[in-house]
Amino acid sequence: MLKNENYNKQLLIGLIITVVLLASFSFVMAMENTRLVEVTEHHDKESLLHGRELFVENCTSCHGTRGEGGVGPALNDKGLLEEATDGVLFATIQTGRPNTTMPSWGQAYGGALTDEDIHAIVDFIRAFETNAPEALADAFVPNASRGASLFSSTCFTCHGEDGKGGEDAIAPVINNIARLNQNDNEWYEQTIINGHPSEGMPIWGEVLSNNQIQDLLALFDAWRAGEEVVAATSVAQMLDSSLFALEEGNAGDALFYLDRAKPLAFGPLLSDFDATTNYIEAGQNAKALSALEELRNAWPTGDAEAGEPIYQQTCSGCHGAEGQGGVGKKLQPSEFIQENTNADIFAFILVGREGTAMRGFEDVLTEEELANVISFLHTWQE
Repeated sequence: MLKNENYNKQLLIGLIITVVLLASFSFVMAMENTRLVEVTEHHDKESLLHGRELFVENCTSCHGTRGEGGVGPALNDKGLLEEATDGVLFATIQTGRPNTTMPSWGQAYGGALTDEDIHAIVDFIRAFETNAPEALADAFVPNASRGASLFSSTCFTCHGEDGKGGEDAIAPVINNIARLNQNDNEWYEQTIINGHPSEGMPIWGEVLSNNQIQDLLALFDAWRAGEEVVAATSVAQMLDSSLFALEEGNAGDALFYLDRAKPLAFGPLLSDFDATTNYIEAGQNAKALSALEELRNAWPTGDAEAGEPIYQQTCSGCHGAEGQGGVGKKLQPSEFIQENTNADIFAFILVGREGTAMRGFEDVLTEEELANVISFLHTWQE
């Protein structure tokens, strides 16, 4: 008969070993979890740093240094970041947006960025979300210069040049402080909108937008204050009009547009305005036409030194800091710059090229800023 054995001691030892093993396993798992968190945080930090570097290098020229927008839309917009998934952001960067200024950045689509690069940029953009502001609708700000440009193309035929009447004016003088102070802008707004048909005043509310009417009222405010307002028309446009008039044999109109252009002109071509005017006034039409054509082709000419920082801020993101190219064409050197007049280059930059990343800069840079950039680009062709 087998004698009874006491297993209590073995059970106790086994229990102790089990507890020790479980404790050791828990410790190891805890350490592993900590390590994984640290690795993940390190990876996330590396990705964010890499994304920031890529964003600064490739995206800021259009979307702003803080994603606030500029040429391109704002990316630090709470609404956008809440609605757009990482997949949508990735695909947009990778493939671009056809018929917009957003190019394809993914290598599979002809761009310069790997998938890893794009993921890093998405991580960086996503980091905007915590402090992203709510999107604000762009507020319209009435502009007296735009109003003057509109007045000179619509209202002057009845109210005279600059609203001051004249021999051919068939409607009351407007640019008169005493007259303007007789009525407030609400009265002028209703008069513009509804007209006075029985008195020959058209119903402009059917023709002009509300913003255009507000620009006219801003012009009236400036006139009330005794200010001289220059129409928001480029020198290039007025030189085109002057050249067309002279080619048609209308010296009077050619002088009219030259006189309007000169106060807005800048740079080394200023003296050419006087020389061209003198030829027209002297009736030397052949010399006048030659001088005006030369002036128009060379316009605008600016300051290359002033153009470099504008280029770096606005153009380098696509064309490279040294004009080496990237998403945009190589500019150092560039056959396009070498073979075209300043007038042609100016016109191209102004409107851009539809369906490519080259958007128009008419609402981004002034005529003088564009002139400075063009002059800077010429230094790369020497």
